[in-house]
Amino acid sequence: MLSFYLICNLFYFFLLWRMSLTWPKERGEVKHPNQLLPATLVIALRNEARNLPSLILSIKRSLSSLKEVILVDDHSEDGTFLKLEQQFFNSELVKVVASPRIGKKAAINHAISLASGEIVLTSDADCVWEKTWPEVILTSFENPQIQLVTGPILPQNRSGFLTGFQLMEWVSTLLVTNYSFAIGKALTCSAANMAFRKSAFHQVHGFEGNEINPSGDDEFLLKKIKREYGETAVKYLPIKETLIQTVPESSWSALIHQKIRWAGKWKSHSSLLHSLVAAIPALFQVIWLSSLVMLFWGKIEFLGFCSIWIFKILAEIVAFVRILRSLGKPFKLPVLMGTSFIHPFYVILVVLGVIRGKYVWKDRVTKRSD
Repeated sequence: MLSFYLICNLFYFFLLWRMSLTWPKERGEVKHPNQLLPATLVIALRNEARNLPSLILSIKRSLSSLKEVILVDDHSEDGTFLKLEQQFFNSELVKVVASPRIGKKAAINHAISLASGEIVLTSDADCVWEKTWPEVILTSFENPQIQLVTGPILPQNRSGFLTGFQLMEWVSTLLVTNYSFAIGKALTCSAANMAFRKSAFHQVHGFEGNEINPSGDDEFLLKKIKREYGETAVKYLPIKETLIQTVPESSWSALIHQKIRWAGKWKSHSSLLHSLVAAIPALFQVIWLSSLVMLFWGKIEFLGFCSIWIFKILAEIVAFVRILRSLGKPFKLPVLMGTSFIHPFYVILVVLGVIRGKYVWKDRVTKRSD
């Protein structure tokens, strides 16, 4: 039994180490486009009044790189739409519109139908970014083969273990995302940090075929563009200049509901690779949890249990420190250790939630369609 866990540990260490090697160790020279392509920033909002001050600041400092900004309200109930109208009443570059239909997908579709930019950038209302984010993202589109670009996302710096836990979880997601792009098998991206040619969006018929899924528009769009234009048409930019920072969830309940929403879309993917990427991490969590029985078997098994978990944490240190440093985020060993122990229990709760298929998001109760 002990040998089984040691083999799993070695595989886990090698897997994380191998993936971390594809993350840029040193930041290269950031290129700026000779001429900016006309770009429209699209953001869908629902009940985001408390996040508007920071969002408005990010928008205003990025306007010089954009042709226009379209803020589309998804039937907010907290005054979001009215506050945006008041803020941008006289703006020629920022349009505030109401979505004619319910749901984020419908809101984004409506905004894209109004967009005049050749490139569409998307982010979320609870996100902030550096002034040069649009410019650096747009650089990639100087290559006419590139149809979609995405970048890293991490939670904003906040105090407390819950924020640190989310930071470590996001880092693991970035690790897998970057590796998948690096080996030419791009798996995932986030609409919170994404840009694509509007012509490509229309060529693949946008979100058509994904209407029944309340989440996953970004990943399904990535998949459709890859199918239409090839793997070299999509690009990941894992550098600090393209980092988007999002507001971390304030409670464990909200975090779990968020992850249930995200994880539920994996069932809609038909590829074996997507299934393996979803199943392998869950399997590892079961293995880590099952090792707890070794605490009650004897001294040798107890020492084996300690060795297994120390080796697990070392593997995560090797992989995560590289990413955190490159993106200017602090590494805190106690947070990583706590996350490493809690994460298996957390993943099991999320899996159970996905099976149940019901979650609350933006004050809407959603039932996943099978």
